[in-house]
Amino acid sequence: MCICCTSNELSKLYFLEGTWKVEGKEKFEVWERVGSSELTGFAYKLVDGQKNITETLRIKIEGGSIVYQATVPDQNEGVSVSFVLNESDNSCFSFENKKHDFPKKNQYKKVTKTKLEIQVLGDQDKGFSFVQKKE
Repeated sequence: MCICCTSNELSKLYFLEGTWKVEGKEKFEVWERVGSSELTGFAYKLVDGQKNITETLRIKIEGGSIVYQATVPDQNEGVSVSFVLNESDNSCFSFENKKHDFPKKNQYKKVTKTKLEIQVLGDQDKGFSFVQKKE
């Protein structure tokens, strides 16, 4: 964890801005910057041409750390689950919450400007991954 996170550290995540499509699926993630201190977004899938939002997302500076928050409808009584950026992982942006049942980690790895690899991991780093391409 960084001791004094600023909007400068958060700016390293600005590459997420835009619409990302999961390879081979009609699933998307959309991010936008809110000022210099926050990114907000949502994930959705297309069902019969209609957007079905599967989670709302937020990355912000909170308590001196960069925090990723996810809210999934019909889960956790509508309360967001927070994951703190692990600053020691330089290969990707690893947001972690070891107390959460699943996932314990949400990892975003920038492969190119238009390609991301995302891993959703639980105990013993078991889980799943997928690739997203920028629309």
